[in-house]
Amino acid sequence: MGVGEVSRHCYIYAWCLMGNHVHLLIKENDEPIGDVMKRISSSYVYYYNHKYDRIGHLFQERFKSQTCDSWDYFLTLLRYIHQNPLKAHLLNNLIDYEWSSWREYNGKHPQPFSSVDTVLGRITIEELAELVNTPLKASAERELIDADVQPRSRDGFTDEEAWQILTSLCGATNATEFQFLPRPQQKHVLYMAHEEGLGPRTLSRLTGVTYSVVQKATSAANECNRHHSQMVYETTPEDEEYMTYLSPDEFVKYPEF
Repeated sequence: MGVGEVSRHCYIYAWCLMGNHVHLLIKENDEPIGDVMKRISSSYVYYYNHKYDRIGHLFQERFKSQTCDSWDYFLTLLRYIHQNPLKAHLLNNLIDYEWSSWREYNGKHPQPFSSVDTVLGRITIEELAELVNTPLKASAERELIDADVQPRSRDGFTDEEAWQILTSLCGATNATEFQFLPRPQQKHVLYMAHEEGLGPRTLSRLTGVTYSVVQKATSAANECNRHHSQMVYETTPEDEEYMTYLSPDEFVKYPEF
């Protein structure tokens, strides 16, 4: 029996933690959903802020809820929740995503947090895996909360649009693939993506490259902006070295390759 089977205020059947929000498939027990979410969010935010020495809000906005009243809809929600990392281009294999309950369903955690036994009592893991690994059709997602709306970053791009630009420049389709690119190529792609209009914060969030490195990689574009605004800027040795990786037309392989 998993941890989720123990008598408690609610039972969690699926969850997926993303960058600024979390998806939950929950059954209420002796508390209304509002109290359940307040308990979960306040506890997690306290833990996260204490661990990373930060203050303030963590999640993007107040929670939204939707009633699940059929087995078919339950499976649709479970599939949608677990497929979120793929939709956000975080990886190519769902089993590799650590921050969701899909690893619990596949036995990667000896004491699952979710009520996996309840679900697997109605459907085999083989059948469920086939469903979860098959992308939902757009028609199946229409009635889901926020499924049709992908927020735009401050630079005006959705994550999907931003990844289309990054993929066209280097072939990588997610942060893991981008991290495997040689560092000089990463810097060149970041610079070119910035030229296409993607801001440093968006690039850092999507690729997993630290913000300070992204700033340096896009410094040539930033220098141009500073020049037009009549701000004084002195190049650093790192900037000079980075410019040796660039040519007017294409990326030039550096000797370290």
